[in-house]
Amino acid sequence: MNILKLLSDFFLFSPQNGFLFTGISFWIFFCIVLGGLSLCYQNRRKRNTFLFLCSLFFCYKTGGLFVFALLLSVFLNYGIGNIINKSSDKGSRTWMIIGILLNLGILAIFKYNVFLTQLWNALFGGGLPAIHYLSDGFSLAETASGRIFPATIERLILPVGLSFVTLHAIGYLVDLKRGQSIPFASVGDFGFYLLFFPRMFAGPIIRTNQFMGQMQSHYMLTRQEFSAALGRILPGLVKTALVATFVDNHIVSPVFDNPDLFSGIEKWMALYGFSIWIYCAFSGYTDLAVGISALLGFPLPDNFRSPYKASNLTDFWRRWHITLHTWFRDYVYIPLGGNRYGKGRTVFALILTMLLAGLWYGAGIGFLLWAAVHTVVLCIEKLSAWDAKVERNRFLRLFGWFITFNIISFSWIFFRAGTLQTAADLFFGLFDPTEWGRISNLNYTYGIAFIVLLFAFLLLIFVRERRKQAWLRAFERLPLTLKFLLTAALAAGLVFLNF
Repeated sequence: MNILKLLSDFFLFSPQNGFLFTGISFWIFFCIVLGGLSLCYQNRRKRNTFLFLCSLFFCYKTGGLFVFALLLSVFLNYGIGNIINKSSDKGSRTWMIIGILLNLGILAIFKYNVFLTQLWNALFGGGLPAIHYLSDGFSLAETASGRIFPATIERLILPVGLSFVTLHAIGYLVDLKRGQSIPFASVGDFGFYLLFFPRMFAGPIIRTNQFMGQMQSHYMLTRQEFSAALGRILPGLVKTALVATFVDNHIVSPVFDNPDLFSGIEKWMALYGFSIWIYCAFSGYTDLAVGISALLGFPLPDNFRSPYKASNLTDFWRRWHITLHTWFRDYVYIPLGGNRYGKGRTVFALILTMLLAGLWYGAGIGFLLWAAVHTVVLCIEKLSAWDAKVERNRFLRLFGWFITFNIISFSWIFFRAGTLQTAADLFFGLFDPTEWGRISNLNYTYGIAFIVLLFAFLLLIFVRERRKQAWLRAFERLPLTLKFLLTAALAAGLVFLNF
């Protein structure tokens, strides 16, 4: 009976049980994937088909029957892509625009329907109800006959990875129109490209031609490549399941959720703590995706390169979510004119690009305000050539780093705060002198959280990239047995800490 329950829990979707990279269920799934891959890796067609089916199962486990929304995107874009490839220049442009609008429409239905309704009501004084038309997931209920069926449908959720699927699909259609790519041979191959599960949570974004080449190559994993993949997975687990979770649970969430209950010192800790959290969470998931994908024979590009060492905001965006930044640069900023038509056009392109980037991260006014802060600073840097001046002077680089890091940290307030009132309470509480004498939560656990925060900050800011690479090479030289022991010890620690 227990075995049957375990099997049903594993194969059935449950909104209450996550399927994150840091969970035991995912790693059981991944071991099964590796086992299946070992049986079919020598045949490219069987390998790609098997991994596509595994990706579909992953999407089902993380979003239930909303996986059909992702499949709709697969069939829709595959068909439009073939039409673009066979059409004349004018016809292909028309179909490309249709495809982009349809992709954005699907994303808007799932991600922005409530936000757009609320925005309409605020601007025009309407009374449209902000309704979620589908459910948080299908609530599974068991009938008297023992069948499992989807029951209550009350609110809409975003199918896992839909934002990344949309960017990949739009990039594919645009590349076909530009003649920079060829169509996929089959809808299965295209579905594999769009839904490849390691990058569904946090990227990175991989271009069509690069993935096509990997699909056509034979699977080969050397001992060095295996060690490098493991060397990405372990730091990813530490960053996401240890540092990010601990800092969020003990510093960030308590303060951001109830800023009035905490002192000014604790608010400053939460401010910088969120900067640490969001980097560790995003880059940690990228490390996991890169490592997991490499074990499957599909190398992914790096996505973060010490972003908090940037001495100006322009440099920050060259280091932060690199593949996302280059996607918006190539498919939005440059088509809008970029910096080719004078400063006015540059500012316009920058404003619209950052506005779209902010909305891509989340549907809410806070994300727009976060994007607005970055836009203003980026425009100032572009118009004053500040980024070029900073690089020529060592003192300016240090000063620029201090200013840039604090601008980024303050802008994260809008990104994290649930409401504008919460953001205002936290922001003004940072500078309220009456707050500094009130310490509400100093205990042993809080002290450990502070040490973790400080240690993570020092690593992110002062450890050079070449030192990190040296640590990775040292890990690669360890005996295989020791690598497995380190991996097992980390896994046991995560289970013990119940992360």
